[in-house]
Amino acid sequence: MKLNINKEYLKRLLLYIKPYWKRIILSFIAMIIVGALTSLTAYLIKPVLDKIFIAKDKKMLILLPFAVMATYFFKGLFTYIQSYQTAYVAENILFNIRNQMFKHIISLPVDFFEKYHTSELLSRVLNDTERLQDTIARVMPEAIREFFTIIFLFIVIYTIDFKLALISTIVFPIALYPIIKFGKDMKKLGKKRQVSIAAITTLIQESFFNIRLIKGFLTEEKETEKFFKKSQEFLNINLKSFRISEITSPLMEFIGSLGIAFLIWFGGLLVFRGAISVGGFFSFMAGLFMLYRPFKTIAKASNSINSSIGAIERVFFILDTKSTQENTSKGIIFEGVKNSIVFDNVSFSYDGKKYALKNINLEVKAKTIVAFVGESGGGKTTLMDLIPRFYDPTDGRILIDGIDIKDFDIKSLRKKIASVSQNVLLFADTVFNNIAYGLENPDKEKVIEAAKLAYAHDFIMKLPNAYDTNLGEQAVILSGGERQRIAIARAIMKNPDILILDEATSALDAEAESYVQKAISNLIKNRTVFLVAHRLSTALSASKIVVIKQGQIVGIGTHKELLENNKYYQRLIELQFENV
Repeated sequence: MKLNINKEYLKRLLLYIKPYWKRIILSFIAMIIVGALTSLTAYLIKPVLDKIFIAKDKKMLILLPFAVMATYFFKGLFTYIQSYQTAYVAENILFNIRNQMFKHIISLPVDFFEKYHTSELLSRVLNDTERLQDTIARVMPEAIREFFTIIFLFIVIYTIDFKLALISTIVFPIALYPIIKFGKDMKKLGKKRQVSIAAITTLIQESFFNIRLIKGFLTEEKETEKFFKKSQEFLNINLKSFRISEITSPLMEFIGSLGIAFLIWFGGLLVFRGAISVGGFFSFMAGLFMLYRPFKTIAKASNSINSSIGAIERVFFILDTKSTQENTSKGIIFEGVKNSIVFDNVSFSYDGKKYALKNINLEVKAKTIVAFVGESGGGKTTLMDLIPRFYDPTDGRILIDGIDIKDFDIKSLRKKIASVSQNVLLFADTVFNNIAYGLENPDKEKVIEAAKLAYAHDFIMKLPNAYDTNLGEQAVILSGGERQRIAIARAIMKNPDILILDEATSALDAEAESYVQKAISNLIKNRTVFLVAHRLSTALSASKIVVIKQGQIVGIGTHKELLENNKYYQRLIELQFENV
C-alpha cells in the first residue's frame, strides 16, 4: 500500500498520536489476536472434516464445536477492544487538532480572513478534520488488522501445504496491481472533492446570508442554477471516485479467480494422489478465500487513505500559516493616551501594489474628538483599522506618547480601544452576554447601567426575556438603531481610552439617530475619539475635522476654516445638501 504523503506531515501526525501510545499498543495487541483467531477459523475446518466427518472421532465431535464457539467469542471481544481504543485515540486527536486549528486561525490577523472565505475555513476545520478522524479511527485500523490476518492466514496455508501456498503467493501480488494503479488517482480526486465541497458550502452560506438581496432582485433561479452547477461538479467528482474505487475489487477478484481456478485443479490432483487430505484441502481453500476480504479491505483503505492525504495536507497548511504582522512588541503595557497620537508619514497597501493610504501625517491630542470626512472608499476606515493594529502600516509609524504602537503589548493596546461601526457585529447569544462581551464575571448592575447610558435599557426590558433574550443569528429581532445602542453599551462596558466611531449613525432614521446620538454623547466623555462621519453634521462637534481624498489628507481644521479654505470640503457640503 503506497501512500503519497509528505513525510514531514506524517511525522507531525504521529506527534498527535504519541500521547496515546498505551492505547495504540493495546489496540495492536488486539489486532494481532483478531488476526490469529480469524486464521484459526480457517484451520479448524481441517479437523472438523478429517476427524468428525471422515474419521468419525466422537471426542472431537464434542471438543471442536466448543473450539469454534470460543474462537468467535474471543475474536468478537478483541475486535471490540481494538475498535474502542482506536476510536478513543481518533476522537481525541480530532478534538486536539480541531481546537488547535480554531485557536490558530482566530489568532491570525485580519488580512488572513480576507484571503480565505469563511466557508472555506469551515470546511478545513470541520470536513477535513472529520476525514482525518475517519482515517485514524476506522480506515487505518481495519487495514492494519487485516494485514495481521493476512500474515496468519498465510501461516495457516503454508502449514497445510507448501506447494499450494507458494502458487497462491505468486498469484496474490499480481492481484494487488489495481491498488497501485489507482492510488494516485484517488489522492487527486480526494483533493478535488474537498475543494468542491468548500465551494458548495461558500455558495450556501452566501445565499442564506444575502436572502433579502436575492429575493429583492428576483435572482432565486440564478442562484439555484449556480448551486446546481456546483453540485453537478461535486457529483461528477464523486462518481469518478466511485468508479475508480469500485473497479479495484472486481479487477482483484478476476485476477485472483484465475489463480484460484488453477489451485482447485492442482489441489484436486493432490487429493487424488493422497498428498493432502480432503479436510486439509478445504481448510487451505477456506484460508485462501478468507484472504480475499483482507486484501479487498486494504485496497479500499489504500484508496481512502490516499484520498485523505489531501485533507491532512490542508489541515497542516492552515496550521503552518504564519502571521503577517511584524512581531516587534517590546511588551510595553498600554495604559492610555496621555499626550497625543501621531501618524508619522503613514502609508498602507493591502496588496503591496496599490496604496489605500499615502503619507498620512496627523497629530491627535488626548481626550479630543477628531472627525474624518471624505467620499466612500477614500481610506477613512482603513486608517481606523491601523489604530488597534488590525493591520500595520506599510510605511511610516503610529506613535502614542512618542512610543511606536508596535512596541506595546497588543492585548493591552486593544483592551483600551473600542469601536462602534455602521455594521454592528452581535453574537447569537443573550443581550447580557453581548453587552458584557470580552469581560470576565461581569456585574449585572454595571451591564444595566451601561445599557441605560446607551439608551438601550427600555427596549431591552420589552424583549421576551429582557437581558436574557437570545438575539439569534444576525440579531434580526432588533432594529438597526437598537443594534447600534447594544454596541454602544458594549463599548461603555469596555471603558476604552480610545474610541473609534465608524459612520455609526449613517444608516439610521431620524428617531433612531436621535437615540444613538444621545448614547454616543455619554460614550465619548473623557476619551480620545476618532469619528468617521458620513453625515457632515455629525463632524461639527469635533475639535478638528480631517478631510481625506483618495487615501491622502487634503485638509485639516474646524468646520468654519475648511468651509472657507478647502474646495473639496465645500464640494462635500454641497453634495450633501443636494441629497437632502
